[in-house]
Amino acid sequence: MASRPRKAKQSSLWSELSTPMLILVAFALGAGGTWLIMRTSSSSPPEKPVFKRFAPSPNAASPGISQLALAEAAEPPDVSQLTPADAARTLANWNYDRKNWPHAIEHYQEAIARGADNPDVRTDLGNCFRFVGQPQNALEQYEIAQKENPQHENSLFNQAGLFAEVLHDKARAQSIAREFIARFPQSSRAESARKLILELQEEGKSSAP
Repeated sequence: MASRPRKAKQSSLWSELSTPMLILVAFALGAGGTWLIMRTSSSSPPEKPVFKRFAPSPNAASPGISQLALAEAAEPPDVSQLTPADAARTLANWNYDRKNWPHAIEHYQEAIARGADNPDVRTDLGNCFRFVGQPQNALEQYEIAQKENPQHENSLFNQAGLFAEVLHDKARAQSIAREFIARFPQSSRAESARKLILELQEEGKSSAP
């Protein structure tokens, strides 16, 4: 009977000793883990941001583009070795691609004045006038292009779109679309001209009283 109280006392003593020891062990492990983490993080160099270089949108800068890439993309082509006419047309096309319509108009007009006058230049100039809200000037350029070369498809096809979408002359638009189909039946745009005629006819039916 005397042994049981002694055993209980030893068990109680171990419980009293184990609690502070567990606290000390846990503290030591925590401190050691913190030290290892700090050592690892301090020895590894910080990651650098990665910038992908690509052509930005002409109207807005995209995030993640370096200023150098933006500057180079915004620079016009070097035309110092070109003739004045070719230089003007190259700059006109560069501005056209970036939707800088007023600057494109200036350069196309300069190219024409310097001798680079052809249906393609006239048609592109007409498109620029259309995009800046000058449809009559656009029509004039398309008509000049047709006079320079009656086989020039774009200048005739664009007239149909101009009358349909901007000048709102459905009858004239259909007439030019039919002329286009008759003159260029094998053109890849012939189907688009047919669709334009059908669309305008449907619009006419729906608007009729």
